[in-house]
Amino acid sequence: MPSFLPLDPAACGLTAELSTDIQLLNRLLGEVVAEQADGEDLVALAQRLYLDEDNPDAAAAPLAELGEPRTVERLLRAFTVFFQLLNTAEQKEIIRVNRQRGVEASKEGAAPRAESIRDAVRKLKDAGLSADEVQTLLKRVLVCPTLTAHPTEARRRAVMDKLQQIAWGLARHGEPAGLPRLDAPLTDGGGAEAELRRTLLALWQTDEVRSTAITVDDEVRNGLYFFEHTILQVVPWLHDDLRSALSEHYPGHEFEILPFIRYRSWVGGDRDGNPNVTPEMTWRTLIRHKQLIVRHYMETVDRLRPDFSQSSGLTQPSGELLASLKEDAARVSLPAKRLARYAHEPYGLKMLYIQARLQATLDHLAGLGDYRQEGPLFVARPPAYEGSLELLADLQLLQRSLAQDHAVPLAEQGELSHLVSRVRTFGFRLASLDLRQHSEQHEAAVTEILQAAAAIPDGRLYSELAEDERLRLLTREVLNPRPLIPRGWECGSDTRHVIDVFEVARRAQRYLSPHCTETYIVSMTHGVSDLLEVMLLAKEAGVLRWRMEGEKPVLESDLDIVPLFETIEDLQQCEELVRRLFANPAYRAQLNARKRFQEVMLGYSDSNKDGGYLASNWALYEAQTRLARVAKTAGVSLRFFHGRGGTVGRGGGRANQAILSQPAGSFSGQIRFTEQGEVISFRYSLAPIAHRHLEQLVSAVLIAGADQPSRKAAPHNWMDAVRKMAEQSRSAYRGLTYEDPDFWTFYRQATPIEHIRRLSIASRPVFRPGRNIEGVGNLRAIPWVFAWIQSRHLFPGWYGLGRSLSWFGEQSEENEALLRRMYRDWPFFRTMIGNAELELARADFPTARRYAARVRPVEVGERIQGVLEAEYALTREWVLRITGAPDLLDRGKVLRGTIALRNPVVAPMNRLQVMLLDSTAQGQSSEGTEAEDPWRDALLLSIIGVAAAMQSTG
Repeated sequence: MPSFLPLDPAACGLTAELSTDIQLLNRLLGEVVAEQADGEDLVALAQRLYLDEDNPDAAAAPLAELGEPRTVERLLRAFTVFFQLLNTAEQKEIIRVNRQRGVEASKEGAAPRAESIRDAVRKLKDAGLSADEVQTLLKRVLVCPTLTAHPTEARRRAVMDKLQQIAWGLARHGEPAGLPRLDAPLTDGGGAEAELRRTLLALWQTDEVRSTAITVDDEVRNGLYFFEHTILQVVPWLHDDLRSALSEHYPGHEFEILPFIRYRSWVGGDRDGNPNVTPEMTWRTLIRHKQLIVRHYMETVDRLRPDFSQSSGLTQPSGELLASLKEDAARVSLPAKRLARYAHEPYGLKMLYIQARLQATLDHLAGLGDYRQEGPLFVARPPAYEGSLELLADLQLLQRSLAQDHAVPLAEQGELSHLVSRVRTFGFRLASLDLRQHSEQHEAAVTEILQAAAAIPDGRLYSELAEDERLRLLTREVLNPRPLIPRGWECGSDTRHVIDVFEVARRAQRYLSPHCTETYIVSMTHGVSDLLEVMLLAKEAGVLRWRMEGEKPVLESDLDIVPLFETIEDLQQCEELVRRLFANPAYRAQLNARKRFQEVMLGYSDSNKDGGYLASNWALYEAQTRLARVAKTAGVSLRFFHGRGGTVGRGGGRANQAILSQPAGSFSGQIRFTEQGEVISFRYSLAPIAHRHLEQLVSAVLIAGADQPSRKAAPHNWMDAVRKMAEQSRSAYRGLTYEDPDFWTFYRQATPIEHIRRLSIASRPVFRPGRNIEGVGNLRAIPWVFAWIQSRHLFPGWYGLGRSLSWFGEQSEENEALLRRMYRDWPFFRTMIGNAELELARADFPTARRYAARVRPVEVGERIQGVLEAEYALTREWVLRITGAPDLLDRGKVLRGTIALRNPVVAPMNRLQVMLLDSTAQGQSSEGTEAEDPWRDALLLSIIGVAAAMQSTG
């Protein structure tokens, strides 16, 4: 039977191993599709479309077979599955290459694998850092990946599960014959390939498009899946890596390794623009977090217990362990048979008691159904653990006794050590859940509260006050310990939802874990009042409290309040805003209550949509520099939270390079960043991929944390050059996107934006509720980028850059030479140009022209497409002039090879999508409704397919 497509991966420069995997999957897909009804015709049609792309006349001609919706759907499914398989093969290749590099690095005298933790510690040693200096560094580094539920994952969970099985099958298929495998029959009989084929058949027969809209519950389950399947497994590996690297490069020194990775989540807590994230939903999410981690600990202990069967007749357990067993016997009731079974196995018995206490902790959670309830039943009673520190104490007691009992490897290596690392890292919270809401919602709630309390004497509404008046009023009320809301007060449902979130936070911190939710993020922070409003609401719920310390009132606060600066204007003005915030007496009390710590979130997505690629990057860079200066002057410890998306147009790119290119003096050793949608599934579907992702982050944080104190700021003339170019770029970008009256017409017709919002990929609406959608401004950043990727323009990742580079570089030869020097010696500029180069290479303007040809009036489509093509050519020219390379990605031959393989296969899918956009438009203009459109499902499938092909949605 034929392969699905006539491909030659090796001719694209791909490795022999990857080429073999691609050809295997290509063949199996061809066989599976051909065996289905009319499958051979479908394979032949796919191959015709693929080969026609080399013939412009044939590519422009319609195929008779494409007149039937079912045929087009099945054809799109075949292309989509092909790209899903290709993505899986590339993941497996990443693992293979890194394993091979690890093998080479393990040879005596060999350099460590690049960007590994071992590599970072070696660099610290080579830089002359002493063991004490490394210890100081370790105490302040912290990586906080933050999982979000932004609408960027177009694939169903069932599809991702099968792709994971295919990755495992590829790994088994690639093993040399004759390996002494203990999990397979002696006679293989082609088992690995047969299993791959069966999984591929199941994948082929699984719907790509969800039949129902995704709910917040679905999003929470999806997020927890990655904790359960990879994150909990991988984090202890990183602790092992660091321990081993320190031992190698600083022999004889004992290091205290604190948790250096802590996960956060927005899934179930981010209510900005999503009315489906209710207080009840947040409460259920927090309980699920704790249930998952407690259940994980309990299952791990159950699995470990048989390994700790040491007899008291052959070992000498510590007196501390024996005393603890007596205490356990007094508070934990176990069946007599089980006690007798472990009478002479003290370590196994201790684990049995631990397991029983974890079960009691889990049982307690079952009764916490309604966050509005409160009282004795909400308090965990013995034998349940009161907190994770009690569990940690039990496990560390076991370690101490084992070490004293001459069993150091059992204590400090393997699963018990891994469990200790997990408990220290994840506690009973799993991932601290951030709470986020739009500043307008707080303003509305505070307006209603202050009106009910008659807090404004002249009867005006809070929303009518100027900023200075708001600050005086809010400061006075926050500093006043008495509540504003009377008992039993009935307010509007919107205000109740805002207030109740703080009630959820208070109860969760008291009854679930003090660290289960620690941060409240304010979207679209424009003024100091936006933060003080949150303080007032938190005080009303008891999350902020005043207590007397002698005769002095002291504020206690259970939440970090985090401003989110998203637009170019807000990023430019945030320095003055934060300076005034730190000077406010109410907020000074908040800072003191939170140990002089402040987190600030920077929005990459909206700033890019607001001002374009270069202006956004520069505004973010300058904001970090200025905010770091303000914090240092105020004596505040500052951590930046980077709201990065998966694509370059939303702050994507290699995270470790972004860490290393931060402004001098802006990095404290701690960093937070969002991980979204398909980025999560790519990085966390397979444990070795997650391991590589995290080791690169930790490696970069260690190096940047050690380097920051001595790093010099970029020369003033460099920064002045980028500042001027950013102004030019922003002017060019906004001149098209916001000021050209025809741009919105072009965008709506030259991209599938109208259909992206119909995909069941998120619980949050594509457009902000209640806003006019006739313009770019009120469109969310993710679908904005998603649509440009589909049409192959990839506009947000480069537009405006060429105009600004040429404007500056053409002024003089010295300026052009300066751009090259900045690229060579300035990590920020090099990373920015490199990311734009990637988007230029991924764009495909012959395909983009097909989308632009749909625009009516025709002259609008031709004019704006001409503007885009001219800017693309200019940007490409200047990127190559700066890098000195003959072609895009000249130094990234592997990546260039994958693009060369993909582009000819993506093009037929884009061709089909354009056809479907035309068919759907005709259907909508007729009497039939959208639900009756026979082409609708095929169009949605084309969007999913192109997303898989481009490995990106938004």
